[in-house]
Amino acid sequence: IPDGVVKVVGHTDAKGTDQYNLKLSKSRAQSVAEFLVKHGVEQSRLSPEGRGENDPIAKNEVHGKDNPDGRQKNRRVEFILPD
Repeated sequence: IPDGVVKVVGHTDAKGTDQYNLKLSKSRAQSVAEFLVKHGVEQSRLSPEGRGENDPIAKNEVHGKDNPDGRQKNRRVEFILPD
């Protein structure tokens, strides 16, 4: 990533197929990037990407049972700032 570029990284929970979740996470990141561009951020300063369900911050299941709170936390967009 070039200097000064912010990564806009989309994530999903574990519901659905890996392929679907990757597409959804890319779409989620792209939507946020488009919002920022509409509000004055230069498109060249943003790098949207999707990671699907690969980087959860909470458990999607606990003891084999659905964990709605954890899944909700995993559906997110993160900004990774340049060094």
